[in-house]
Amino acid sequence: MKTSLVVPAFNEEKAIGAVIQEYYSFVDEIIVVDDGSSDKTYQIASDLSDGKVSVSRHDKNQGKVGALITGVRKATGDIIIFTDADCTYPARYIPDFIKELTKGADLVLGSRIIESHNIPLFNRFGNAVFSILATYISGKEILDGQTGMRAFRKDMFNSLSVKAKSLEFETKMTVRAAKLGYNIVEIPIEYRERVGISKLHPVRDGYRMLRALLSIAWYETSPLAKMISAPGILVSFVGLFFGLYSLYERITHYHLVHEYYPLISVFLILFGVQLTSIGLIIDYLTKKLDRIEEKMRR
Repeated sequence: MKTSLVVPAFNEEKAIGAVIQEYYSFVDEIIVVDDGSSDKTYQIASDLSDGKVSVSRHDKNQGKVGALITGVRKATGDIIIFTDADCTYPARYIPDFIKELTKGADLVLGSRIIESHNIPLFNRFGNAVFSILATYISGKEILDGQTGMRAFRKDMFNSLSVKAKSLEFETKMTVRAAKLGYNIVEIPIEYRERVGISKLHPVRDGYRMLRALLSIAWYETSPLAKMISAPGILVSFVGLFFGLYSLYERITHYHLVHEYYPLISVFLILFGVQLTSIGLIIDYLTKKLDRIEEKMRR
């Protein structure tokens, strides 16, 4: 199977040349998409272009998602591989990615477990939180749903593609694949120190990721699962209200006026979480069975 590497690049003149040279021998095609850079990114990439390396350019910055879509459209390979243009993801894991795809994986993720200290502390904390949320929402354990290094078959892109503007794309793509019952495999990879200035805005992009997860949780969940999960969410919020009211009484009156409110709060929250979890598990199992049936019909 022919492999196509898609590299979105925005003001990455310090690293783009090294990325192209490192990945050159591991894939059949490299597509660099310069997303309206104001530095020498396009010139450096163009100087390295040949029959194997092609460079596209956006006149205006369209964001990482726009660059990825352009790259996939121009790709001629059966397998698409995403990586970043900042030298953080080593190319040596590509054969492992391809091996997992040939064994039946639908989406392969490079989990940034080795040398993860190169990820800023605040970002590591955010990744851990979002991975836990993604695991809960999708019903499948996900260690690093935000990784920028991933591989999948090109004909699956439309199914896995989601509406996103920025770095929340990876999160939505991962969770959507899990919700649809696709087989996701994670490979531990080394994460190297970034070359150049990071484009990540922790607060803004963190908010987008949270909103993306909630959107996927709602729109990709079956009606039956929603009927079970929605009451669970409502019950949890009622329990939270009792808990907050108990805290208010403790602060203002220095004692609990309604001593049984904390017990009610704990009971309702636990019951709500369990009810919501049952709905999500039912949804996951249903989608997984549908995907297995689809593969058996092929």
